[in-house]
Amino acid sequence: MPKVYAKTKRSNTRFRKDLISSSQYVRPYYIKDFKYISPEVLVARKNGNKFAKSDGCGFVKLWLHEVLKGFKQFLYEGSLHGVKYIFEPTFSHKERVTWIVIVVLSISICAMNIIQLVLKWTSTPFVNVIDSLPTPIWAVPFPSVVLCPHLHVKLSFANVSEIDRFFASVMCPEMNKEGKILEIKHRLTYKENEMLQKFIMKGSPTCSDLVKVCHWRSEYETEWFRKDCCEKLLKPVFTDYGLCYTFNSLPLNGMTNDTIEWQKSFNPFADTMSLEWDLDSGYPKKFPPTPGTLPFRVMASGEVNGLGIELYLNTSEHQYECDGNNVGFNILISSPTDHVYTSTILRLPMDRMTTVEVSPISYKTDNSLRALSPDQRQCFFQNERKLQYYEFYTDTNCKLDLRIRETIKECKCSLYNWPRKHVWSPICSTKSDFQCVSQVKARVGEQLIFAYYADSEEQRKPHEDATSCYPACNDVLYSTQVYYSDLMKDPVEAKIDWSPSQKGERTRINVHFYNDMFLGQHRHAQYDDYYFAGAIGGLLSLFLGFSIISVAELVYFVMLKPIHIAFKGT
Repeated sequence: MPKVYAKTKRSNTRFRKDLISSSQYVRPYYIKDFKYISPEVLVARKNGNKFAKSDGCGFVKLWLHEVLKGFKQFLYEGSLHGVKYIFEPTFSHKERVTWIVIVVLSISICAMNIIQLVLKWTSTPFVNVIDSLPTPIWAVPFPSVVLCPHLHVKLSFANVSEIDRFFASVMCPEMNKEGKILEIKHRLTYKENEMLQKFIMKGSPTCSDLVKVCHWRSEYETEWFRKDCCEKLLKPVFTDYGLCYTFNSLPLNGMTNDTIEWQKSFNPFADTMSLEWDLDSGYPKKFPPTPGTLPFRVMASGEVNGLGIELYLNTSEHQYECDGNNVGFNILISSPTDHVYTSTILRLPMDRMTTVEVSPISYKTDNSLRALSPDQRQCFFQNERKLQYYEFYTDTNCKLDLRIRETIKECKCSLYNWPRKHVWSPICSTKSDFQCVSQVKARVGEQLIFAYYADSEEQRKPHEDATSCYPACNDVLYSTQVYYSDLMKDPVEAKIDWSPSQKGERTRINVHFYNDMFLGQHRHAQYDDYYFAGAIGGLLSLFLGFSIISVAELVYFVMLKPIHIAFKGT
């Protein structure tokens, strides 16, 4: 009886050992799987390893063997969710297939979400948001104010009905409507170009004819003054409205140095000057600011901190054949960096006080987006695209620069008020010239529209050279509100040596900022490096349980440990 009991006990012990070796966990692992990390195995490898050969291939074979073994150990003992159940020795075939399907579905859904995230990042890499903090108005330039009188040829200079029809039709909008500008049969010669330039300069009202008193508190302490209005504050500039005078313009009116010869023909004081300000970096970060820094800026809002000008228009010089029955001024308000051909236009009536309240709108772009191509971010920084005729890149400057270049290329001439590199450059003057200019204008417009739609599609193909005139990445625009009131005589009139001879010859304008602060717009990356890594890591962790620890486990089991064992074994 005791022998039978002993035999049964030994049999039960062997059965329990087999049961333990196949099903019991020690820590979270099966005992039978401990052969991969058993000390006995390491001792056996040390005493006699079959891969330890002297032919030079033993290290490689042992290393590959340990890599495969370490990868299996990583799947068994790593932190990835569900993977170890695929190789679970106690699971049936059906259970393993079930876990294979679950893991494959999890990997597929995770990969789909990551692909969608990457596609969204590549198609819309940035977002526009409103600044969280307001910007003071002294951080942006005061707008450029352009004064264009609706008086193009003074009667005291010439009667337009008695002079050369082409010269008159170039200057007179009323004659332009009749198409008489097309009557000339030959293109102007160099001498005729000079004659046209002199005709415009002498026939147009001068700055001192128009501006009698002005006020610019930011630069001067006096309330109203006369001497420096035209000498220091207002500069002549050509626009679609003829010869005008601009306040707060940049050196050479924001054009390149190549145009200085042409600009000296109507502004003898035109000169190049380096600026401490630009669109990308703004004003220098120092206080107090340097007086007279271009472009001008103000420290506060309100009428007393703005630009005030009293204008005079001699209606006796008006010619109906040239200007029609319109009397007054055209006022153009824009950014100092933009050309003044297409700007916000205000009609300034006579015998009225016109108040213009300006609100700036700033657009800023993070420097982190410089890593993207202009085609991806849909804008240009100042050093990325240079224009031929304008110093600063803006979308309006780009469009006009493109039109000028295409016109010169196709028509071999340019309009008289467009920037030119030389005074003797051909001016479009014949009927065929103006037809060519119109055709180029239509073609450039269509080209920009097609390029805009091609570059705006979500699935557009990236290309190196962007054909669209994208906006500047950093820019300032201005919106206006206009108010009119009656203009009465005031004591200021007694201090000046002029007096309107009749009603309808005097007007006044004041341009100022509406508020001391404003909210701009900011363009930044939709996903920065940390957010993008967190989004990818969150998806991997959600579907697979993958983390930095998983990377460390993979490196340890597949790289470090196999190399160590291979060196030690050989």
